[in-house]
Amino acid sequence: YHCGKCGWGSFPWDATLRLSPLRLTPAAEEVTTLAGVLESFGKAADRTLPKLAGLRLSESTVERTTEEAGARLGARLAEGMVFGLATAWDWNRDAAGRTCAYLSLDATGVLMQGPDGAKAEGRMVYVGMIYNPQPRSADEEALSKPCDGARYLAGLYGLDELGLQMRRQGGQVGMNAADVWIALTDGGNGLEGFVDVNFPQAEKILDFQHGATHLATFAKQFRPETSEKLLAAWCHTLKHAGGAVMIRVLERLDRKKMTEEVRLGHDGLLNYLRKNVDRMDYPTYLRNGWQIASGAVESACKTVVNQRLCLGGMRWGEDGSDAVAHLRALYRSDPDQWDAFWGYAMAA
Repeated sequence: YHCGKCGWGSFPWDATLRLSPLRLTPAAEEVTTLAGVLESFGKAADRTLPKLAGLRLSESTVERTTEEAGARLGARLAEGMVFGLATAWDWNRDAAGRTCAYLSLDATGVLMQGPDGAKAEGRMVYVGMIYNPQPRSADEEALSKPCDGARYLAGLYGLDELGLQMRRQGGQVGMNAADVWIALTDGGNGLEGFVDVNFPQAEKILDFQHGATHLATFAKQFRPETSEKLLAAWCHTLKHAGGAVMIRVLERLDRKKMTEEVRLGHDGLLNYLRKNVDRMDYPTYLRNGWQIASGAVESACKTVVNQRLCLGGMRWGEDGSDAVAHLRALYRSDPDQWDAFWGYAMAA
């Protein structure tokens, strides 16, 4: 129907069916978005949707549908919405019988392009998570364990906004009732301050593998012919005696026999360990049965972001990458999250 005066048109039957601006029903919009989240928009249009749902849409329609849904999701999260019913997780217990809630965050790079395909600097997408890893025994070799529950957030966030949203997610799954909060990070710029501001009660642990990587770099400089054997001994010391003891071991090395380059590497390693020693009490963490590696969030960077946004030849605009990152995080979280968002969207 069209207005005879202004020419504005409306489609009452489309409104009854609740069609989107791209003339998709709510269910078709969800299926289209899901296909666009799981693989490239082109493959979703050419293969996935025709095969699985009989939908024949253009690549641009899949792209617009997906990115518009991601933008809505991002807006709802920014407004303070958390999807689904508040349900306290059954937090796993450590060796002392205390319930433990874990949090972690990291960043991963995404290649970007400017308007009309112009070159643009890449952006860092933050990935934050609240999770409930399975308990580990004190003598177990595994540094981290699979999760019984996880909530992810991902996007072109500032740390302040990400902190707010992570606290909301933690509150909905009963994090406030856990006896111990444990924050695992790789010590990246700003991450320790992020934990201090947003989760001040958390026990902060530096990812063991990052400390081991710094030791490996110096071992190759110091004793290139026997670096592997030396590194194994140092890692054993770090893991079973802690960062303070490792510092004393390194301080006893004879600097007079080092070249200038090796001395610089020695200084750099000692500065790194001294800066992070308060978060490297690994013997205590292991006795408690706590995780000491940030493998969960590193895996999340790959499965939430890289497997969709960092495939060969992909370049993104800021709005599109942010939107798809939000959706990927929602999809990779516990299954009720995706269903709750689309249930809310259909009701709205």
